[in-house]
Amino acid sequence: GFPLSRDSNLSIEYSFDQEDIKLTAASNTVSPIIIGDVGKKNKSALIFTYSLDKTNSVVTPTAGYDFRIIQELNGLGGDISYSKSDLNFKTYRTILRDDIILSSDLSSGVILGSDASIMNRFTLGGDRLKGFRNQGIGPYDSTYATHLGGKMYTSLSLEASFPIGIPEEYGIYGGVFLDTGSLWGLDNNNSVKIIDDSSEIRSALGFSIFWESAIGPLRFNWSSPIKK
Repeated sequence: GFPLSRDSNLSIEYSFDQEDIKLTAASNTVSPIIIGDVGKKNKSALIFTYSLDKTNSVVTPTAGYDFRIIQELNGLGGDISYSKSDLNFKTYRTILRDDIILSSDLSSGVILGSDASIMNRFTLGGDRLKGFRNQGIGPYDSTYATHLGGKMYTSLSLEASFPIGIPEEYGIYGGVFLDTGSLWGLDNNNSVKIIDDSSEIRSALGFSIFWESAIGPLRFNWSSPIKK
């Protein structure tokens, strides 16, 4: 990796993985989408990461923006060939004498090619879509209770943080957020259509407590889905 300017950086990485997906149960108890991924494959990739950070703080930004894009190219040898793009754009600003910090966090990704497996598809939920558990949304095989991941996703988080009356030296303040997003797309679902892999939007609303503690910034979220 190396800087392109004072605020931007480019890194180049080579990655080699050997993936071995095995069945540990009878095939009639496993989603057909997963069965299609069973086997041993070698994945050889170049990964390019470009970042541009125009925020005023690495830890607690209140102004500016942060842009990052990761481009993964698989197929330099090995058995797997696809490209995976992942983009993230965050913005920050303050209002009302800098008491309220407004932020937005937009992420999106796409996989091009038909070789992405359950090991490599996108997942969404948890910290990336607060109000839903990890891998909590997207293509799901209800017959076998299996989350399958997807080839495309987008998510947007809008947030406001503000003082809650606790003395400033304690570093405790509150916030509210709205998270929304979708995860969709499966290759080996096209012929049988047993799984709903459409781009239905999910969303959740919640509030947070932030604490700038001695061990670093901590965050506690309470949220509930609006559309699930």
